[in-house]
Amino acid sequence: MNTYLLEIGLEEMPAQMILPAIEQLKTLANKTCEQHQLSFNDIRTFSTPRRLAVTLAGLPEKQADRIIELKGPPAAIAKDSENNWSKAAQGFAAKNGVDVADLEIREFEGKDYLFVQRQELGKPVPELLQEEAEQWISQLNFPKNMRWGSYRMRFIRPIRWIVSLWNDAVVPLKLEMVEAGNDARGHRFLSSGKRLFSQAADYEKQLEKLYVMADFKKRRESIISQVKKLEQKHGFKVELDEKLLTEVTNLVEWPTVLLGNFEEDFLDLPSEVLITSMAVHQRYFPVFEKTAGSHSTTDPNEGKSSGAGKLLPHFVTVRNGDDKALDTVRRGNAKVLRARLSDARFFYLDDQKRALEDFRSKAEKVVFFQQRGTQNQRVQRIVELSVFIAQKLELSKTQQKHVHRIAELSKFDLETQVVYEFPELQGLMGEKYAHLKNEANLVCRGIREHYHPRNSKDSLPEDVETVPVALADKLDLLTTAFSLDMIPSGAADPYALRRTAQGIIQLILGLGLGLDPEDLTYEAIRLLNEQQKLDLDYTKLQENLLDFLLQRQRWFLQERGIRYDLIEAVLQNQPGKKQPQESRGSGALPVEQLQFADFLSQHLETDIFKRSVEAIVRAENISKKYPNKIVEKIDESALKLPEEKNFFAALQPILDSDQNTRWTPEKYLKQLHSIEPVVTGFFDDVMVMDDDPVKCGNRLWLCMQLAKWSRQHLDLQALVFA
Repeated sequence: MNTYLLEIGLEEMPAQMILPAIEQLKTLANKTCEQHQLSFNDIRTFSTPRRLAVTLAGLPEKQADRIIELKGPPAAIAKDSENNWSKAAQGFAAKNGVDVADLEIREFEGKDYLFVQRQELGKPVPELLQEEAEQWISQLNFPKNMRWGSYRMRFIRPIRWIVSLWNDAVVPLKLEMVEAGNDARGHRFLSSGKRLFSQAADYEKQLEKLYVMADFKKRRESIISQVKKLEQKHGFKVELDEKLLTEVTNLVEWPTVLLGNFEEDFLDLPSEVLITSMAVHQRYFPVFEKTAGSHSTTDPNEGKSSGAGKLLPHFVTVRNGDDKALDTVRRGNAKVLRARLSDARFFYLDDQKRALEDFRSKAEKVVFFQQRGTQNQRVQRIVELSVFIAQKLELSKTQQKHVHRIAELSKFDLETQVVYEFPELQGLMGEKYAHLKNEANLVCRGIREHYHPRNSKDSLPEDVETVPVALADKLDLLTTAFSLDMIPSGAADPYALRRTAQGIIQLILGLGLGLDPEDLTYEAIRLLNEQQKLDLDYTKLQENLLDFLLQRQRWFLQERGIRYDLIEAVLQNQPGKKQPQESRGSGALPVEQLQFADFLSQHLETDIFKRSVEAIVRAENISKKYPNKIVEKIDESALKLPEEKNFFAALQPILDSDQNTRWTPEKYLKQLHSIEPVVTGFFDDVMVMDDDPVKCGNRLWLCMQLAKWSRQHLDLQALVFA
């Protein structure tokens, strides 16, 4: 069985870039096989901080021969007046290495052209891979690249070696800085010198002899297994965060797990400070007391264990090496952690000496965005916008006071020393410092939770008083960034504005809030302008904000499993058709659109719903086509036919209702179903476009009223049925 191996050896890569790079390499190899019709049994990828590799097993010796068909010049110029092949035809034949006698004339898209079939012999696969593998390397994309020496090629890190093997033979490959061979490089410290790879198929086994565990999943499982042994031996619980575990796995080639300790008096610090110092800054895993009756759930795929107790003065780390001199390594890691924790304790105690107002006043000198004022001015906007939203939500005066206080203190901890050192603790340290200064529990919790939701899977704020602040914080950030034309495009989103907008939508829809994005964005823009005196196109700014939020609302509905056409129907924004600002949503609130989408999802495929949609769409199309023929007011005396009278009678619940009030989904669907047979009978038996302008105008008026009512709720024309 033929196997091809490509290994790219580099200086140590950033851990977070390894898995995306190896996935790209796999995709490129697969694409080559598809394009050249190469079958294979298995494709595997390998990665460590110093190497990216792919193996393809079960490849053929050569490509299969194939017949290709080529289109030439038009038949009109293929022959001369004497019916001989023209120079154009002869040139086409010569170019493709065939005789003119093999040329055919066939029709293509309504015209005749010359065609020829030619047999193309398959290339030897090693020769083909020699051409392709270099492209695999050059096409790898990284967020940041570098150049080194005098080389023109840019890559994430300097390339030090390349292994390119077809079974046991080197496939020649040369970049400007290195030539491929079969030299194996093992662990930087545990192996010495170079060894030769004897077989591409034995890549993984040969590297293990050089103390390199090249398979990411095996390294990960090795770490988990070693941690479990420590848990069983010492009777504690280690929380393996998935993100940290992935990072640590990508930092080592030969993992050895070890247990370290720190002084117990550091446990007086908030546990979050200790965990952040260990996990974020040192890549250590925190250790917890295992409570009675709990079971070990070291595997991060099982989630965090509810059995974890208080934090213990230990840590677990992973060494990139063997188990020799572990005590020395343990002491070194403990020494580094001790220095970090000592700094954290100093900052924590020093912060407590100051009043909360001192931190708020310090924010007057901190710039939020260039040309958009200070952090203190931002807090002022958040306070006013929070109160505005609280009033919209009809919170009580007492609740509004709590909203005001949460907003006032929402950003004070950004000026504390602990958060300056550990930015990940923003909000959380604000909660702890506020508790120490005897603020109300609800206010303290709000300082932390106003950052929620921080991602699509995060929890929403626990207290209703926190919600206005959470919305105001995100709305102000979004509005300020958009006012500076920092609108995300493509993959670039340095200020995580998509996540911010998603948080706004999650709050509104997740909590079922009857808030209008137009009101919210208008007020956010007004407050920013009133404070900063900006010279901007505010209509355009609000339009951009609303469009951006609409994109996130669409994503929210998609994640909920709602059909794409129903999403477009409830958002009343058909693909390729931009809705004007004045008709955006026709007054429908996002929460109402969600209710319609959820409810109608259960009825989309019923026959009666399909018939109802067909009837309404028909009424809408004809009334839209002849707007000038519609009468301003219906002449009831001119309704002579039973079908007309029945239509008018069936419309009465609609005509008698408040035109500015949306119906519930249940009431809307009931009306839709009840009116369908009347409308269907009307179209079957009545000529709408009668020569009599009064009859025609009346009938179009009936259609228009029905279409107008339905359009206020959703755009039925967006629905697609099989």
